[in-house]
Amino acid sequence: MSTQVDSAQLEHKSRMDSQTIMLVDDDPIFRRFTSVVLEKEGFFVIEAEHGLDGLQKLREEVPDLIICDISMPILNGIEFAEEVSWEYPEVPMIVVSATDDMSDVARALRFGIKDFLTKPISAPKHLLSAISIILEDENKHSNASRDFSSQWFRVGEQGDVPDDKELYWHLDYLKDNPSAAKDLLNALLPDRDTKQGKWKCSYSLLQSLENMPLVFDYAWLIDGQFAFYVVDSTTEAGDGVATSLLIRALFNDTLRRQNLSKAMLADFAENLERGLECINGVSPVSALIGIADMTDGTVSILPAGLEAIWTQGAKKVHIEAGHRLGMGCLKNTIIEDLSILCGGKLNIANIGVSHFSLDIKPDLK
Repeated sequence: MSTQVDSAQLEHKSRMDSQTIMLVDDDPIFRRFTSVVLEKEGFFVIEAEHGLDGLQKLREEVPDLIICDISMPILNGIEFAEEVSWEYPEVPMIVVSATDDMSDVARALRFGIKDFLTKPISAPKHLLSAISIILEDENKHSNASRDFSSQWFRVGEQGDVPDDKELYWHLDYLKDNPSAAKDLLNALLPDRDTKQGKWKCSYSLLQSLENMPLVFDYAWLIDGQFAFYVVDSTTEAGDGVATSLLIRALFNDTLRRQNLSKAMLADFAENLERGLECINGVSPVSALIGIADMTDGTVSILPAGLEAIWTQGAKKVHIEAGHRLGMGCLKNTIIEDLSILCGGKLNIANIGVSHFSLDIKPDLK
């Protein structure tokens, strides 16, 4: 009797000391294989046969991380990821896809997944590495927003990228699969329209399906400013996806540390240049960075290889491309005090390839 009690106590203590991973997959062989791998590493594994089963088990226990297949009966991985993002936004997720088609994975990105893996997982070290990176990041930044691209670049506490010359394995996958890369970058585009207070911003983006896309992102800052950037992911070396994702990771990390404002535009560009210097597999790109200050009704723009036109009523300002990002863009002149009091529009056109426009104006409704 005493032996049984001691054994139960030891099992309970071991269970309490372990981090919990929920594995949601309708393939029992994959679940068993993956569970064995995880249990050998000291994780406690909760298995679920499909999305609905996963949601039911989540109500009994919330794990430290969820690994979920995309294609499942009853409640598929996309539907499951959406439910988890609403009910358990603090729980990080990795999705697994059995095909090279990134369309489903791209849809899942909208629900804050942390990483993706492709079946079969021939090297368990890829899975264990992804889990380790995510759990470590969650421990450091438990209140940070969930960001997919930042998992591929270990952004340091000071906003730096460690000089370890190492990218994660799935960047190679994206480089070898350009259609998947395009799906991924397009899925990361933000909402077309956004408002804050008495201001609204909207953008349009038309581009050829034959070329790597323009990448755009924006964020409202806490002091009434609006930060944005545009990157042309086409590069001669074919590493525009990795470069775009690095820029996105550094942008989001700068936002998290609240180190971005109109006065710090050059500092942000310098940080991006440092990031491009210290990692293999990325290269200089054509870009443009801007910050609108709604408190004084002006926009500041740093060109970094993309030529643009700023239009305000009948007035047009030509913004020369200058040095590319990663090739000394700080030598370019920051165009300051472009008025948005009556509205303004930024246009970037590459005839036959892409056209981008961003409208910033007061909301008169």
